Amino acid sequence: MATPTKMDQARKQLELGFKMLYDIPEVKEVVFEDHIEKTPHRSTQAIFEMFAGCWQDPVNILDAIFSSQKYDEIVYENDISFVSTCMHHTMPFFGKAHFAYLPNESIVGLSKIPRLVECYARRPQIQEQLSVAIVDTFMKIIKPYGCGVVIEAWHFCVSVRGANQRPAYTKTCALRGSFKDDPTRTEFLNGIRKTTEQLWP
Repeated sequence: MATPTKMDQARKQLELGFKMLYDIPEVKEVVFEDHIEKTPHRSTQAIFEMFAGCWQDPVNILDAIFSSQKYDEIVYENDISFVSTCMHHTMPFFGKAHFAYLPNESIVGLSKIPRLVECYARRPQIQEQLSVAIVDTFMKIIKPYGCGVVIEAWHFCVSVRGANQRPAYTKTCALRGSFKDDPTRTEFLNGIRKTTEQLWP
């Protein structure tokens, strides 16, 4: 028989923790027992799905690199949706990332940028950290003249507890290389503004 891994042990302990929560008398008496029979298992599975990026190497995602063919203007990828988890409260925050870069010698496959965002988003963290991780990794691997990201997100830890602020949202920005200086900085910030209400469908 294989020896249980640390992940197996963590799953088991987390399931027990969720079971203890639903065994609290004041909680147990207001729920239907047949509905929560498998809830500890489902909740544990959900947590590990939300933390899936912990077992991914973001460097390996940026593996589709091509010659820029002398393309020398900014490449934008706006409205990249994501869901992440606040490391302070283990509650979701979700929203959109708007990313762009100015190629040097290489461009990257467009699908790789949302995958990079998704990899980092699927980790427990704060929004500021998410912003920095995306641009720093992109700069390290692709080596553009510069890149930047603006992230807009709603945080459950702000809207459903604590401050109870709805619909307040958080915006963060991380700029690297030429994106720190004008006129590139201004061009980037203008380029992520919505030009139409809906592109497709």
